[in-house]
Amino acid sequence: MFAQLKDARWLFVGSVVLQTLIFGLGSAITKLAYDSVTPLWCMVLRFGLAFLVFAVPFGKHIFKQLRSARLRDWLPAAAGMAVSYIGANIALDLTTATNVGFLVALPVVFAPFIAIPVLRRRYRLYHLPFQLAVVLGLFLLCSNGGSFAFGPGEALALLGSVGIACALVFGEKGLANLSVVTISATQVGLTFVCSLVGALLFEPPLDVVAVTPVAWGVIAFLALASTCLTFALQNIALTKLESSTVSMLLTGEPVFTAAFSFLVLGESLSVIGLAGSAIIVACVVGETYLDGRAAKGKLPSLRMAAKCRRSDAPSAASRSAAAHSAATR
Repeated sequence: MFAQLKDARWLFVGSVVLQTLIFGLGSAITKLAYDSVTPLWCMVLRFGLAFLVFAVPFGKHIFKQLRSARLRDWLPAAAGMAVSYIGANIALDLTTATNVGFLVALPVVFAPFIAIPVLRRRYRLYHLPFQLAVVLGLFLLCSNGGSFAFGPGEALALLGSVGIACALVFGEKGLANLSVVTISATQVGLTFVCSLVGALLFEPPLDVVAVTPVAWGVIAFLALASTCLTFALQNIALTKLESSTVSMLLTGEPVFTAAFSFLVLGESLSVIGLAGSAIIVACVVGETYLDGRAAKGKLPSLRMAAKCRRSDAPSAASRSAAAHSAATR
């Protein structure tokens, strides 16, 4: 029974959906912490606490794996995650949470193309209509019936989106050699170091006394739930799902961000925003379904389709029957 659960694809899909819900809540309440702590120092506290959660129980395991690992096994994924979080969290201080949610959810556009050279994975054409539709849905959701302005905050959020795409693709590659705990810990650790350097260089010293209880509560939630738990969920999912699938599922984050922003921050959602949410949900369900069929071999790749066209029908049928017979054995 455990083996069946381990191989159940929808368990891993569900873990990413849970991750997006936690991210959505985290994006909304992060702005509450900024009333008494600056963005980079908030990141330092958040990722410093999160790193301790990984290092204390798993430190020996992490150190042992990193001693024999190559830098390319973990550094690109960790750097991508650091760029994504620093960019997105500074952006939250410069623009609305819904705008940040829109742009940070765009790895769905970048990840399949980054995977071509990194993972040597062919681009599946069925991604394209879903990618275009989800960008439209995200735009409607975050424009919310008005104009979508693009400023420094939006630029940083877009940079963060590219960082997430790189973290997903390189994370999928690194997980072939390193454990989920090690990949997650390196992502958390490097983000902490980069945040600390940025805070020391560009922000005034942290006034611990001035940090309100509400801010401490937000930081604790961000560290434990929106960092430790979500990083683990994401990297566990990447052991069974392609990075392009995970990036599509992550487009649900701004839907949750918009909902929690309404409840916590009073940011309203119009009928146009609701229509955008519906488009996003439909795209996530459709793409996930097709990815599941592709994973089971029920959707041919472009290479397989080309071979089938070059071959005669009886030969193709016999090969399919032989493959099915071998799979059932």
